[in-house]
Amino acid sequence: MFTLKQKICFPGSANAANEDIACSGKNYCFVIDGASCLSGVNVMGGSSDAAWMVQKIAAALGDLLQSDMQTPTQVLLGRLVADLRKQYLQALEKQGITEPADSPSAGIALFRARQGKLEFFGLGDCVGVAQLPDGESFVSFDEQLIKLDNGVLKQMYQLHKQTGVCVLQARHLCNEQLIENRAKRNRAGGYWILDLLTDDGLKNARQYSWPLTQPIRVGAYSDGFAELSEHFGIYRDAKALFAAMQETDLNKMYAQLKQVQDNDPDCNAYPRFKLRDDTSALWGVFE
Repeated sequence: MFTLKQKICFPGSANAANEDIACSGKNYCFVIDGASCLSGVNVMGGSSDAAWMVQKIAAALGDLLQSDMQTPTQVLLGRLVADLRKQYLQALEKQGITEPADSPSAGIALFRARQGKLEFFGLGDCVGVAQLPDGESFVSFDEQLIKLDNGVLKQMYQLHKQTGVCVLQARHLCNEQLIENRAKRNRAGGYWILDLLTDDGLKNARQYSWPLTQPIRVGAYSDGFAELSEHFGIYRDAKALFAAMQETDLNKMYAQLKQVQDNDPDCNAYPRFKLRDDTSALWGVFE
């Protein structure tokens, strides 16, 4: 059984779709972070294809995790993605698009109680954290994806220093590198992610399990929330951030994050891709 303690989910901008989602139920919790198409294509006709993908997965996944205790999470997600893939390809065909320049994808950090065990399923840079019964801390995220992003951020900062444009403006000058990095998804040497065009990400997810013999505290959050430690250094690392999540109102932590972001509107002091990313976080206890 899972008891949710706290949860937040905020869009990065009031004028843009929230491509994050945070959900929980009696035996699961997860955060999903969608990635927009860099090409700007919006095939499904809503606020964004990534938001459509995330909302569709979240709406169906919770019911499946609770009603089907026999089937592994990877298989359940595979069925959902296959159905969305069919809808997405039909929309592409209807619009005469045979080779999309880009397509939506999503990271996920999911915990689930099943058959006497606590299971974790992770893709992308969504972070899963837990305090395990043996006293060890568990932290999981895709380090390769973060390395790729940091390489572009470094390039953006160098352009800022060389030309005088702010880091945010320099992002447009680095869009080609971002597209090259996106092309590395679900390939060896790249990073693994939920993708509407292949199942390769699902086959390479980070999966762990532990006997659920005593209460285990867990947390999940998107890279927007991870900025508290990754970009701004307010918390030393994911372990310290998770400790703070359990002691502090998440809304206060979000307000603190917003303040440091607003104090650096051009992202020159703390290079990042946008002023504020979609931000989701939750934590709770499995018993």
